[in-house]
Amino acid sequence: MLRIGGFLPLTLSDFPGTVAAMVFVRGCTMHCPYCHNHSLCEPGPLLDTQEVLGRLSANLGRVAGVVVSGGEPTVHAGLPVFLATVGALGLRVKLDTNGSRPQALATILDHGLADHVALDVKAGWTGYDQLVGGVGMATAVSASLSALRRHAVAYELRTTVCGGWHDEAGLTELRQALRPGERWFLQPFRRTDDLPDRGADLRPPDPGLLIRVRDQARAAGIDCHIR
Repeated sequence: MLRIGGFLPLTLSDFPGTVAAMVFVRGCTMHCPYCHNHSLCEPGPLLDTQEVLGRLSANLGRVAGVVVSGGEPTVHAGLPVFLATVGALGLRVKLDTNGSRPQALATILDHGLADHVALDVKAGWTGYDQLVGGVGMATAVSASLSALRRHAVAYELRTTVCGGWHDEAGLTELRQALRPGERWFLQPFRRTDDLPDRGADLRPPDPGLLIRVRDQARAAGIDCHIR
């Protein structure tokens, strides 16, 4: 059903208000220079889908939800069936997505297969494609954001902010694309030893930049937080 590259039986921080397990899928449509999960973007060992579902079933009562992350889950044609199966177990579903496949996301939303969606909005639309190493990604992510706004589903927006890439002008452009009441998390980039080659020149952002952007967003009615 899915190319599952990892499974975490318990997380207390990835699904707001819900004790959850996490499923990590392989494959992605983007090549972000700061990606901490870039090994999932490459071929590698897979877990059996039925075995993962069995572990989720065995943990009923310990966890109340499942986060499907990656990689990029919407690249898998079997994602809707997997989410429906998880939902049939009585578990709530959170989907983490980069928004690059708006039609796939809309299908999931149309069928009520996700209770919560975390959408990565990685930059202002200008320069978006350059950052993520793709073509047409800004348009796709904008369409995914529009799909979320059309549906009665809880969602949050996330932006990893990197020194050496993000600046105030770009973040202001992004902030102006958001609406009052939307929840937006600014996540400062943290260097690790496991980054793509494109991440060599990145550094943590200026804390003052994060504070200014947060305060400007809040002044515009956006529920913005530094995480």
